[in-house]
Amino acid sequence: MDIRTQIPNPAPTIRPPASRPLTWVGVALATVALAAAGVWLVAPDAGPFAEGGTPLEQLLGGPAPFASSAAGAILALAGVLALAAGLASLAGWRSLDRAAPAFALIASLAVALGLVGFDGIVIAGYTLATLVPIGVVVVIALLARRRPLAAVALAVPVVAVVVLAVTGVFPIGMFYARFTESVLDDPVRFVGALGLTVFAGVWMGWAATSTAAALPRMGAFVQRHRVVITVFAALCPAPYVVARLTWLTPWPLFGGDLEAFAEHPDMFVTGLLLGAAMLLGAVLTLGLVLPWGERAPRWVPGIGGQPVPIALAVVPALSVAVLFTAGGVQELGLIVSGQLHGASALVLPFWAWGPLLALATWGYARKRMAEVR
Repeated sequence: MDIRTQIPNPAPTIRPPASRPLTWVGVALATVALAAAGVWLVAPDAGPFAEGGTPLEQLLGGPAPFASSAAGAILALAGVLALAAGLASLAGWRSLDRAAPAFALIASLAVALGLVGFDGIVIAGYTLATLVPIGVVVVIALLARRRPLAAVALAVPVVAVVVLAVTGVFPIGMFYARFTESVLDDPVRFVGALGLTVFAGVWMGWAATSTAAALPRMGAFVQRHRVVITVFAALCPAPYVVARLTWLTPWPLFGGDLEAFAEHPDMFVTGLLLGAAMLLGAVLTLGLVLPWGERAPRWVPGIGGQPVPIALAVVPALSVAVLFTAGGVQELGLIVSGQLHGASALVLPFWAWGPLLALATWGYARKRMAEVR
């Protein structure tokens, strides 16, 4: 008897493909990216980098010739690679099956590191800051029906802010006016930064989904320690939040100045809203390990108590993780080159928050997917 017949063949390692909906979204984004790259290459002045400003050239030490064309070329390459990965997955092209995750990873990193960088963090931060007050009002309205006491408690500071805004002490309306003006001054760059961030996040998520099974031990380690990892990630914005809170005292830190506040109250409002946005980022990060990150709170009409779709949490979290990591890389490069003060790496530790958030998201996804199986 052949002894080989007594030894079972080891199960082959199967790479689980990314979900088809995510693949279709990625293909759509890659198509748009290719179209935008074509426009930027043919008409460089129509692109968001007509005057330079890409992270790549900043890291190289200054404006580079043909900056917009270079940005268009980077985006075109990323679009081609991403489209090849997506179509290979949808069509089942085995010849590209193994290379597809690498294509997706390269496309994501090229866009994040070469085109988005810290500029994306600034735009995302200001956008989130504009949404914080609106979000608080929406939460109060939702709480009013089932948690009236909580709604009233949350409404008190909101009413105080409204009174201060009317009296001119806290001119929040000026912040919205200036934000709107800045967006209208360069809408292509604003929309482009947000779109590029989503592109990088979706394709990084696609690559991660497609290669997660190749790192079972690391994945198990991350899942086992995901609470600790998530807490450390949520603590990353603490220095910035504390620095902004000092603006409420006579000893403001990190760019705060009482005389400047008196002369430009909108500066005071902007700093506090950005601090609130960072605090919200920390809370949302903790959602990866808290119950409401897995099931919608019961006071939310229609979906209360239902499981949160995994993709609804993972894709935005991973998009932000890619954005923070890319911005953190540029931040460290600017510090090394002397273009940015070293304290920024401690007050704004995106270089740590991005990778930690990515790991926390990985742990969250593994746990949720294990429960679904």
